[in-house]
Amino acid sequence: MAGPMVIAVDAMGGDAAPDAVVRGALQASARTNARILLVGDEKRLHRCLTSERHSPAIDVLHAPETVDMGDIGPLALRKKRLSSLYVAMDQLQRGTADAVVSAGNSAAIVATASHHLGLIPGLKRPALGVLLPSFGPDILLADAGAHSESGSIHLAQTVFLAISFLKHSCGRPHPSIGILNIGHEPTKGPRAIQGAMKLLAESFTPALRYVEPHTLFHGTVDGVVCDGFVGNALVKLLEGVSDAARQCLGTLGGDKLEPSAHRKAPPPEQWLHRLASKELGAAPLLGVRKTVLIAHGRSQAREIANAILDAVGYVRQELYPRMEKDGELLEHLAAVRSHYTRWMLAGLKGPWRLSTKKPESDKGGQP
Repeated sequence: MAGPMVIAVDAMGGDAAPDAVVRGALQASARTNARILLVGDEKRLHRCLTSERHSPAIDVLHAPETVDMGDIGPLALRKKRLSSLYVAMDQLQRGTADAVVSAGNSAAIVATASHHLGLIPGLKRPALGVLLPSFGPDILLADAGAHSESGSIHLAQTVFLAISFLKHSCGRPHPSIGILNIGHEPTKGPRAIQGAMKLLAESFTPALRYVEPHTLFHGTVDGVVCDGFVGNALVKLLEGVSDAARQCLGTLGGDKLEPSAHRKAPPPEQWLHRLASKELGAAPLLGVRKTVLIAHGRSQAREIANAILDAVGYVRQELYPRMEKDGELLEHLAAVRSHYTRWMLAGLKGPWRLSTKKPESDKGGQP
Protein backbone atom coordinates (compact mmCIF):
# COMPACT_ATOMS: atom_id res chain seq x y z
CA MET A 1 0.00 0.00 0.00
CA ALA A 2 1.52 3.32 -1.10
CA GLY A 3 1.48 5.98 1.62
CA PRO A 4 -0.36 5.86 4.94
CA MET A 5 -3.76 4.22 5.21
CA VAL A 6 -6.66 6.71 5.23
CA ILE A 7 -10.06 5.98 6.80
CA ALA A 8 -12.76 8.43 5.68
CA VAL A 9 -15.41 8.92 8.36
CA ASP A 10 -18.84 10.39 7.69
CA ALA A 11 -18.64 12.78 10.63
CA MET A 12 -22.24 13.99 10.26
CA GLY A 13 -23.81 10.52 10.25
CA GLY A 14 -25.52 9.19 13.37
CA ASP A 15 -27.73 10.39 16.18
CA ALA A 16 -24.81 11.76 18.22
CA ALA A 17 -22.86 13.31 15.32
CA PRO A 18 -20.58 15.13 15.05
CA ASP A 19 -19.45 15.24 18.70
CA ALA A 20 -19.43 11.47 19.35
CA VAL A 21 -17.90 10.79 15.93
CA VAL A 22 -15.03 13.20 16.58
CA ARG A 23 -14.40 11.71 20.03
CA GLY A 24 -14.43 8.23 18.55
CA ALA A 25 -11.96 9.27 15.85
CA LEU A 26 -9.65 10.72 18.52
CA GLN A 27 -9.86 7.49 20.53
CA ALA A 28 -9.10 5.40 17.45
CA SER A 29 -6.21 7.62 16.35
CA ALA A 30 -4.39 6.75 19.58
CA ARG A 31 -4.54 3.06 18.63
CA THR A 32 -3.61 3.07 14.95
CA ASN A 33 -1.10 4.60 12.56
CA ALA A 34 -3.80 5.16 9.94
CA ARG A 35 -4.87 8.70 9.14
CA ILE A 36 -8.50 9.56 9.83
CA LEU A 37 -10.33 11.91 7.47
CA LEU A 38 -13.39 13.51 9.09
CA VAL A 39 -15.86 14.58 6.39
CA GLY A 40 -18.55 17.10 7.27
CA ASP A 41 -19.29 20.68 8.25
CA GLU A 42 -15.82 22.19 8.64
CA LYS A 43 -16.75 24.77 11.27
CA ARG A 44 -18.56 22.26 13.50
CA LEU A 45 -15.77 19.71 13.21
CA HIS A 46 -13.03 22.20 14.07
CA ARG A 47 -15.13 23.33 17.03
CA CYS A 48 -15.30 19.74 18.27
CA LEU A 49 -11.59 19.18 17.69
CA THR A 50 -10.48 22.32 19.53
CA SER A 51 -12.31 21.12 22.64
CA GLU A 52 -10.19 17.93 22.67
CA ARG A 53 -6.51 17.10 22.27
CA HIS A 54 -6.20 17.33 18.52
CA SER A 55 -4.25 14.46 16.95
CA PRO A 56 -2.10 15.39 13.95
CA ALA A 57 -3.28 12.15 12.30
CA ILE A 58 -6.81 13.57 11.90
CA ASP A 59 -7.74 15.69 8.88
CA VAL A 60 -10.97 17.51 8.00
CA LEU A 61 -12.68 17.67 4.60
CA HIS A 62 -15.57 20.08 4.21
CA ALA A 63 -18.99 18.85 3.10
CA PRO A 64 -21.84 21.32 3.63
CA GLU A 65 -24.82 18.92 3.40
CA THR A 66 -26.01 16.10 5.65
CA VAL A 67 -28.07 13.00 4.85
CA ASP A 68 -30.79 12.78 7.47
CA MET A 69 -31.94 9.49 8.96
CA GLY A 70 -35.38 9.95 7.40
CA ASP A 71 -34.09 10.55 3.87
CA ILE A 72 -34.85 7.97 1.20
CA GLY A 73 -31.58 6.35 0.16
CA PRO A 74 -31.69 6.72 -3.65
CA LEU A 75 -33.07 10.27 -3.36
CA ALA A 76 -30.25 11.25 -1.01
CA LEU A 77 -27.78 9.84 -3.53
CA ARG A 78 -29.21 11.99 -6.32
CA LYS A 79 -30.06 15.21 -4.47
CA LYS A 80 -27.35 15.55 -1.81
CA ARG A 81 -24.10 15.31 -3.72
CA LEU A 82 -22.39 17.69 -1.30
CA SER A 83 -23.29 15.56 1.72
CA SER A 84 -20.66 14.18 4.07
CA LEU A 85 -21.61 10.64 3.04
CA TYR A 86 -21.36 11.33 -0.70
CA VAL A 87 -18.03 13.18 -0.35
CA ALA A 88 -16.55 10.43 1.86
CA MET A 89 -17.59 7.75 -0.62
CA ASP A 90 -16.16 9.82 -3.47
CA GLN A 91 -12.81 9.84 -1.67
CA LEU A 92 -12.92 6.05 -1.50
CA GLN A 93 -13.82 5.77 -5.17
CA ARG A 94 -10.97 8.06 -6.18
CA GLY A 95 -8.46 6.08 -4.12
CA THR A 96 -7.60 8.94 -1.77
CA ALA A 97 -9.19 6.93 1.08
CA ASP A 98 -8.95 3.21 1.81
CA ALA A 99 -12.26 2.75 3.66
CA VAL A 100 -15.42 4.58 4.68
CA VAL A 101 -17.10 4.40 8.08
CA SER A 102 -20.55 5.86 8.67
CA ALA A 103 -23.21 5.67 11.37
CA GLY A 104 -25.70 7.45 9.14
CA ASN A 105 -28.73 6.47 7.08
CA SER A 106 -28.15 2.80 6.17
CA ALA A 107 -30.24 2.89 2.98
CA ALA A 108 -28.33 5.94 1.77
CA ILE A 109 -24.98 4.32 2.60
CA VAL A 110 -25.91 1.16 0.66
CA ALA A 111 -27.18 3.16 -2.33
CA THR A 112 -24.17 5.50 -2.39
CA ALA A 113 -21.62 2.70 -1.94
CA SER A 114 -23.22 0.58 -4.68
CA HIS A 115 -23.28 3.56 -7.05
CA HIS A 116 -19.74 4.78 -6.38
CA LEU A 117 -17.91 1.50 -5.92
CA GLY A 118 -19.88 -1.07 -7.89
CA LEU A 119 -20.56 -4.67 -6.90
CA ILE A 120 -18.65 -7.91 -7.21
CA PRO A 121 -19.36 -9.30 -10.72
CA GLY A 122 -22.55 -11.35 -10.82
CA LEU A 123 -23.92 -10.06 -7.50
CA LYS A 124 -27.44 -8.63 -7.46
CA ARG A 125 -27.01 -6.54 -4.31
CA PRO A 126 -24.79 -6.29 -1.21
CA ALA A 127 -25.48 -7.47 2.34
CA LEU A 128 -24.48 -6.34 5.81
CA GLY A 129 -22.53 -8.86 7.87
CA VAL A 130 -22.45 -8.79 11.69
CA LEU A 131 -20.31 -11.10 13.81
CA LEU A 132 -22.26 -12.35 16.85
CA PRO A 133 -20.90 -14.10 19.96
CA SER A 134 -21.78 -17.79 20.35
CA PHE A 135 -20.71 -20.72 22.54
CA GLY A 136 -17.69 -21.01 20.26
CA PRO A 137 -16.19 -18.75 17.58
CA ASP A 138 -18.28 -15.77 16.46
CA ILE A 139 -21.00 -16.50 13.92
CA LEU A 140 -21.74 -14.29 10.94
CA LEU A 141 -25.26 -12.94 10.45
CA ALA A 142 -26.09 -11.65 6.97
CA ASP A 143 -28.05 -9.69 5.86
CA ALA A 144 -28.22 -7.50 8.97
CA GLY A 145 -30.11 -4.65 7.34
CA ALA A 146 -28.80 -3.60 3.92
CA HIS A 147 -32.23 -4.38 2.41
CA SER A 148 -35.51 -4.96 4.21
CA GLU A 149 -36.86 -7.53 1.75
CA SER A 150 -35.09 -10.37 -0.04
CA GLY A 151 -36.05 -12.72 -2.83
CA SER A 152 -34.72 -16.22 -3.35
CA ILE A 153 -31.79 -15.08 -5.47
CA HIS A 154 -30.69 -12.51 -2.87
CA LEU A 155 -30.72 -15.04 -0.03
CA ALA A 156 -28.87 -17.62 -2.13
CA GLN A 157 -26.17 -15.17 -3.19
CA THR A 158 -25.77 -13.92 0.38
CA VAL A 159 -24.86 -17.48 1.37
CA PHE A 160 -21.82 -17.30 -0.88
CA LEU A 161 -20.89 -13.82 0.32
CA ALA A 162 -20.94 -15.21 3.87
CA ILE A 163 -18.76 -18.17 2.90
CA SER A 164 -16.19 -15.93 1.21
CA PHE A 165 -16.10 -13.51 4.16
CA LEU A 166 -15.58 -16.29 6.69
CA LYS A 167 -12.80 -17.80 4.57
CA HIS A 168 -10.86 -14.61 3.96
CA SER A 169 -11.52 -12.67 7.17
CA CYS A 170 -11.95 -15.34 9.84
CA GLY A 171 -9.63 -18.05 8.48
CA ARG A 172 -12.31 -20.74 8.18
CA PRO A 173 -11.58 -22.59 4.93
CA HIS A 174 -14.78 -24.66 4.94
CA PRO A 175 -17.42 -22.66 6.82
CA SER A 176 -20.89 -24.10 7.40
CA ILE A 177 -23.84 -21.85 6.61
CA GLY A 178 -27.50 -22.11 7.56
CA ILE A 179 -30.59 -20.18 6.54
CA LEU A 180 -32.64 -18.76 9.42
CA ASN A 181 -36.12 -20.27 9.48
CA ILE A 182 -38.98 -21.08 11.86
CA GLY A 183 -38.31 -24.80 11.60
CA HIS A 184 -35.93 -27.32 10.09
CA GLU A 185 -38.52 -29.13 7.97
CA PRO A 186 -38.38 -28.43 4.20
CA THR A 187 -42.02 -27.25 4.16
CA LYS A 188 -41.41 -24.47 6.69
CA GLY A 189 -40.80 -20.83 5.93
CA PRO A 190 -41.88 -18.29 3.29
CA ARG A 191 -41.58 -18.90 -0.41
CA ALA A 192 -38.38 -16.83 -0.72
CA ILE A 193 -36.59 -19.07 1.77
CA GLN A 194 -37.80 -22.29 0.17
CA GLY A 195 -36.84 -20.94 -3.24
CA ALA A 196 -33.38 -19.99 -2.01
CA MET A 197 -32.83 -23.51 -0.71
CA LYS A 198 -33.85 -24.98 -4.08
CA LEU A 199 -31.57 -22.55 -5.91
CA LEU A 200 -28.70 -23.56 -3.66
CA ALA A 201 -29.42 -27.25 -4.19
CA GLU A 202 -28.99 -26.73 -7.96
CA SER A 203 -25.86 -24.58 -7.77
CA PHE A 204 -24.04 -25.74 -4.64
CA THR A 205 -22.90 -29.26 -3.80
CA PRO A 206 -22.54 -29.19 0.02
CA ALA A 207 -25.87 -29.53 1.81
CA LEU A 208 -27.23 -26.50 3.63
CA ARG A 209 -29.80 -26.56 6.38
CA TYR A 210 -32.26 -24.38 8.19
CA VAL A 211 -31.27 -22.85 11.52
CA GLU A 212 -33.93 -22.05 14.10
CA PRO A 213 -33.52 -18.88 16.19
CA HIS A 214 -33.24 -20.69 19.52
CA THR A 215 -30.18 -22.60 18.27
CA LEU A 216 -28.46 -19.53 16.84
CA PHE A 217 -25.77 -19.32 19.52
CA HIS A 218 -25.04 -23.03 19.86
CA GLY A 219 -22.10 -22.76 17.48
CA THR A 220 -23.39 -25.45 15.11
CA VAL A 221 -22.83 -23.21 12.06
CA ASP A 222 -20.32 -20.52 11.16
CA GLY A 223 -22.83 -18.23 9.49
CA VAL A 224 -26.57 -17.63 9.25
CA VAL A 225 -28.37 -15.98 6.34
CA CYS A 226 -31.70 -14.16 6.51
CA ASP A 227 -33.41 -11.15 4.94
CA GLY A 228 -32.38 -7.71 6.11
CA PHE A 229 -35.58 -6.96 8.03
CA VAL A 230 -35.24 -10.07 10.19
CA GLY A 231 -31.49 -9.62 10.56
CA ASN A 232 -31.73 -6.00 11.61
CA ALA A 233 -34.55 -6.76 14.07
CA LEU A 234 -32.50 -9.61 15.53
CA VAL A 235 -29.42 -7.41 16.02
CA LYS A 236 -31.52 -4.74 17.73
CA LEU A 237 -33.11 -7.37 19.96
CA LEU A 238 -29.64 -8.54 20.96
CA GLU A 239 -28.68 -4.96 21.74
CA GLY A 240 -31.65 -4.84 24.12
CA VAL A 241 -30.57 -8.13 25.69
CA SER A 242 -27.06 -6.70 25.92
CA ASP A 243 -28.36 -3.69 27.85
CA ALA A 244 -30.20 -6.03 30.22
CA ALA A 245 -27.06 -8.15 30.62
CA ARG A 246 -25.07 -5.05 31.56
CA GLN A 247 -27.54 -4.34 34.32
CA CYS A 248 -27.28 -7.95 35.54
CA LEU A 249 -23.49 -8.06 35.43
CA GLY A 250 -22.80 -4.49 36.51
CA THR A 251 -21.17 -1.78 34.46
CA LEU A 252 -18.26 -3.06 32.41
CA GLY A 253 -15.12 -1.05 33.02
CA GLY A 254 -12.73 0.38 30.51
CA ASP A 255 -12.97 1.27 26.85
CA LYS A 256 -11.08 -1.63 25.37
CA LEU A 257 -10.69 -0.87 21.67
CA GLU A 258 -10.22 -4.00 19.61
CA PRO A 259 -11.33 -4.88 16.08
CA SER A 260 -14.33 -7.04 16.91
CA ALA A 261 -13.88 -9.06 13.72
CA HIS A 262 -10.57 -10.46 14.96
CA ARG A 263 -11.18 -11.37 18.61
CA LYS A 264 -10.52 -14.87 19.90
CA ALA A 265 -13.45 -16.76 21.39
CA PRO A 266 -13.47 -16.92 25.22
CA PRO A 267 -14.80 -20.02 27.04
CA PRO A 268 -18.52 -20.73 26.49
CA GLU A 269 -19.46 -19.88 30.09
CA GLN A 270 -18.43 -16.27 29.40
CA TRP A 271 -21.05 -15.85 26.68
CA LEU A 272 -23.29 -13.56 28.73
CA HIS A 273 -20.31 -11.36 29.57
CA ARG A 274 -19.34 -11.32 25.90
CA LEU A 275 -22.85 -10.35 24.85
CA ALA A 276 -22.87 -7.52 27.38
CA SER A 277 -19.53 -6.15 26.17
CA LYS A 278 -19.87 -6.83 22.45
CA GLU A 279 -20.32 -3.89 20.09
CA LEU A 280 -22.91 -5.06 17.58
CA GLY A 281 -23.26 -1.75 15.75
CA ALA A 282 -20.50 -1.79 13.09
CA ALA A 283 -20.89 -4.12 10.11
CA PRO A 284 -18.99 -4.52 6.84
CA LEU A 285 -21.06 -4.01 3.70
CA LEU A 286 -20.25 -7.22 1.82
CA GLY A 287 -20.37 -7.31 -1.96
CA VAL A 288 -19.17 -3.79 -2.78
CA ARG A 289 -15.68 -3.51 -4.20
CA LYS A 290 -14.04 -1.43 -1.45
CA THR A 291 -14.18 -1.35 2.33
CA VAL A 292 -17.35 0.19 3.78
CA LEU A 293 -18.49 -0.21 7.39
CA ILE A 294 -21.90 0.82 8.69
CA ALA A 295 -22.15 1.60 12.40
CA HIS A 296 -25.37 1.75 14.40
CA GLY A 297 -27.15 5.08 14.27
CA ARG A 298 -27.01 5.31 18.09
CA SER A 299 -23.24 4.77 18.16
CA GLN A 300 -21.27 6.71 20.74
CA ALA A 301 -17.55 7.42 20.72
CA ARG A 302 -16.53 3.88 21.74
CA GLU A 303 -18.53 2.25 18.94
CA ILE A 304 -17.22 4.73 16.35
CA ALA A 305 -13.64 4.06 17.49
CA ASN A 306 -14.15 0.29 17.19
CA ALA A 307 -15.71 0.72 13.75
CA ILE A 308 -12.66 2.69 12.58
CA LEU A 309 -10.30 0.06 13.99
CA ASP A 310 -12.31 -2.70 12.32
CA ALA A 311 -12.00 -0.83 9.03
CA VAL A 312 -8.23 -0.66 9.52
CA GLY A 313 -8.19 -4.41 10.12
CA TYR A 314 -10.19 -5.21 6.98
CA VAL A 315 -7.99 -2.98 4.83
CA ARG A 316 -4.86 -4.66 6.19
CA GLN A 317 -6.38 -8.05 5.45
CA GLU A 318 -7.13 -6.87 1.90
CA LEU A 319 -10.50 -8.50 2.53
CA TYR A 320 -12.48 -6.75 -0.19
CA PRO A 321 -9.96 -7.30 -3.01
CA ARG A 322 -9.61 -10.95 -1.97
CA MET A 323 -13.37 -11.46 -2.02
CA GLU A 324 -13.63 -9.82 -5.43
CA LYS A 325 -10.97 -12.21 -6.76
CA ASP A 326 -12.47 -15.28 -5.05
CA GLY A 327 -13.00 -17.65 -7.97
CA GLU A 328 -15.42 -19.90 -6.08
CA LEU A 329 -17.54 -16.91 -5.07
CA LEU A 330 -17.69 -15.59 -8.63
CA GLU A 331 -18.55 -19.04 -9.97
CA HIS A 332 -21.37 -19.58 -7.48
CA LEU A 333 -22.83 -16.10 -7.98
CA ALA A 334 -22.95 -16.72 -11.72
CA ALA A 335 -24.51 -20.17 -11.23
CA VAL A 336 -27.26 -18.79 -8.99
CA ARG A 337 -28.09 -16.08 -11.51
CA SER A 338 -28.15 -18.62 -14.32
CA HIS A 339 -30.51 -20.97 -12.50
CA TYR A 340 -32.72 -18.08 -11.43
CA THR A 341 -32.93 -16.78 -15.00
CA ARG A 342 -34.01 -20.22 -16.21
CA TRP A 343 -36.70 -20.31 -13.54
CA MET A 344 -38.00 -16.92 -14.61
CA LEU A 345 -38.02 -17.89 -18.29
CA ALA A 346 -39.86 -21.10 -17.43
CA GLY A 347 -42.40 -19.01 -15.54
CA LEU A 348 -43.20 -17.10 -18.74
CA LYS A 349 -44.11 -20.35 -20.49
CA GLY A 350 -46.07 -22.01 -17.72
CA PRO A 351 -46.45 -22.34 -13.96
CA TRP A 352 -43.23 -21.54 -12.15
CA ARG A 353 -41.85 -24.64 -10.47
CA LEU A 354 -41.59 -22.87 -7.12
CA SER A 355 -45.19 -21.71 -7.07
CA THR A 356 -47.25 -24.40 -8.78
CA LYS A 357 -48.92 -25.08 -5.43
CA LYS A 358 -48.78 -23.19 -2.18
CA PRO A 359 -47.72 -25.64 0.54
CA GLU A 360 -49.71 -25.65 3.73
CA SER A 361 -48.19 -24.34 6.93
CA ASP A 362 -48.78 -25.28 10.54
CA LYS A 363 -48.16 -21.67 11.53
CA GLY A 364 -51.25 -20.27 9.85
CA GLY A 365 -51.53 -18.32 6.61
CA GLN A 366 -49.06 -18.67 3.80
CA PRO A 367 -45.70 -20.30 4.66
